[in-house]
Amino acid sequence: MASIQTPSTPSPTPNPSAPLPPNIERRRRLRQEKQRERLIQAWRILFFAGSTTALAWILLSSGWNLRSIDQIRVSGSERVGAESVVEAGDLRFPIPLLSLQPGNLERRLMDELPVQSVSIHRRLLPPGLEIKLLDRRPIAAATRNAAGGIERGMVDREGFWMPMTAALAEETPESDVRVQGWTLTRRSTIAKLLEKRDQLGSPLQVVLVAPDGDLSVRMASLGLVKLGSNAALLDQQINTVIELTRSLPPQLRGQNDSTIDLSDPSKPELQLPPPPPKKASKS
Repeated sequence: MASIQTPSTPSPTPNPSAPLPPNIERRRRLRQEKQRERLIQAWRILFFAGSTTALAWILLSSGWNLRSIDQIRVSGSERVGAESVVEAGDLRFPIPLLSLQPGNLERRLMDELPVQSVSIHRRLLPPGLEIKLLDRRPIAAATRNAAGGIERGMVDREGFWMPMTAALAEETPESDVRVQGWTLTRRSTIAKLLEKRDQLGSPLQVVLVAPDGDLSVRMASLGLVKLGSNAALLDQQINTVIELTRSLPPQLRGQNDSTIDLSDPSKPELQLPPPPPKKASKS
């Protein structure tokens, strides 16, 4: 028995002019609005980026430059002015303000100027440089070996060298202590001794640094005290000096020719000058 095939009904062809369903039309409008918004946003970004780049180029090329010393303001120091800062910092005008590295300049000024601290800030509007300094105060007179001979100067509380030209008019060190043979390698040790000078029980008169780096001190009641070259023993040596000042018999104090060796503070050695030779009696 033959089967009878029913012809398939063709699907209706969509009419392009027919209106879309409301939900599809709404989605289409939303996509178009988002595309327009993205395009507008992209143009805004390009416009602002170009404007910012152009403005930055103009400011860098002409606006944010240090053109004279008048744009540098120095505060906090009685010794150092803008001229000294320019010379010590090796500044050459014009200087692009944004290319200047405050940290590098601070370290250079600390090395070259008699100051305890340096703080530098760049000012963009109007272009300028703000520099705050803290002066070093001399605490002891000092000498050091220089190429031309013995150089006189001073040291501050941190043991840093100060040339005589760094002192203000009629300024004198805070103490009567003298430092002889100052070297940078002994700076921290000198500073520690100056800090403890009023706690030693005996007036500290002189801090001596030998050419080989060995350290000694001269004290009013103990004479010359050798400390040696081991800075790690300094605290123990200071405690021993305080104890000797209390316990040393009066007849052994204040002898100019006596020497106390504290290079090993656990074994102090008192070295007395030999007695004068006896005169031969007349026969």
